Amino acid sequence: MDGNNATHLTMAKAFFGTNHALFNMFNINVGAVSNGHAEMSMPFSEQLADRKGALHRGALVTLLDTTCGLSIFSSLRSLEPIATIDLRVDFLRSIPAAMGLKAVVDCIGRTDTVAFITGRAFAEESGELLATAAGSFAIGTMGPAFDNEVRDH
Repeated sequence: MDGNNATHLTMAKAFFGTNHALFNMFNINVGAVSNGHAEMSMPFSEQLADRKGALHRGALVTLLDTTCGLSIFSSLRSLEPIATIDLRVDFLRSIPAAMGLKAVVDCIGRTDTVAFITGRAFAEESGELLATAAGSFAIGTMGPAFDNEVRDH
C-alpha cells in the first residue's frame, strides 16, 4: 500500500468492496485508512440482526477483525497475507436495536512476524462505545496475497 492516504483508501475500498462476498453481504464501508489507523462501518441489516432487533455480536466481531486487517495493511504499506492469532473483544454494553456499527483500530506495533492492534466499536448513529478490542496477527502467512506485488508464499 505504498503511496499517499488517498491511494490507501482507494485500494482498501477496492479490496473490501464488491469483490469480496462476505464484506459485500455485510455492506462494510471503508471510512479512513492511513499509517496503521483504519475506520470501517457497517449499516444495520435485518438479515444480520439478533432476536432483539440489533446487529448480532458476531457481526461486530467481524467488523472489528476486518478493520484490524486494514490497519495492519496500512502499517505495513502492503497487502501481504496476515492471519488473526488472537483477538479479544470486550463488550461494554449491548448493541442498540436497528443501529449500524463503526470500528476504529490502530496497529500499535509490530515485529517482523506479528502485528499488534487496539480498537473500539461504536454505535454508528449515537457514537456510544460498545466494545474494545486487542489482538495480535501473524504477518506473511501462507495463502493468497491481496495485491499484485506480493504472491503466494
